[in-house]
Amino acid sequence: MRSEPGRRETEPVTLPVENFADRLRRASGEFQGKGPSEALRRAGVLALAFVVLSVLVAQSATQTADRQILDLAQSLASYPFDVVASLVTLLGEFEITGTVALALALVGWRRDGIRGLVPLLLFVGVALEVGLKYCLPHPTPPAEFMRGLQFLPSFQLAPPYSFPSGHVLRTTFLVALIGERRPRWRACCWALVVAMAGTRLYLNEHWLSDVVGGLLLGLMLAAVAAAIDSGTSTHQRGI
Repeated sequence: MRSEPGRRETEPVTLPVENFADRLRRASGEFQGKGPSEALRRAGVLALAFVVLSVLVAQSATQTADRQILDLAQSLASYPFDVVASLVTLLGEFEITGTVALALALVGWRRDGIRGLVPLLLFVGVALEVGLKYCLPHPTPPAEFMRGLQFLPSFQLAPPYSFPSGHVLRTTFLVALIGERRPRWRACCWALVVAMAGTRLYLNEHWLSDVVGGLLLGLMLAAVAAAIDSGTSTHQRGI
């Protein structure tokens, strides 16, 4: 069919929004199909980063940065901050985080069977933490600089070294699990991780390297948990 002079034949135009939506749906399907392998790769990268940091800590390569952050924390010290930081610290205590992990595991077991027990990986992290604190030479910050206040009695070990931070490890792991199941809570959850890391530094309970180590270890274990749990669809998961 010939077109009239001065007129062009038009082809159907697909709106960019429709193209984007189609691509997003396809990408979502591909990602879900590769979930376990993606999570395991992420866990491997985080494990490698943790090993590298551990080597640097063992060789005292982080001392300069650690000391600079300690000096900065001292410059910010005040009693009201001590109280707030010590209260936030309670949320990362072993008794609290361990109880939360057990509760999540109980609910997960009832809903998903053995796959729902991934919160118990928290205790694997605790075992790694304690082992490193007895094996990797990295003395704690000087006791005279520590500002933490003891509001409640808690279970305390007395390992000779401080790497990695158990509070940051436990908080990061649980926050990653909860944020995966409750996306609306993610911002608040990760704000808690930032706050917990800040308390470790402000109260001089840990060096910066300890905090980063706890963060990496918590994220690594959360990635392993995600790989195990990835067969369960998001709408079927719950806390």
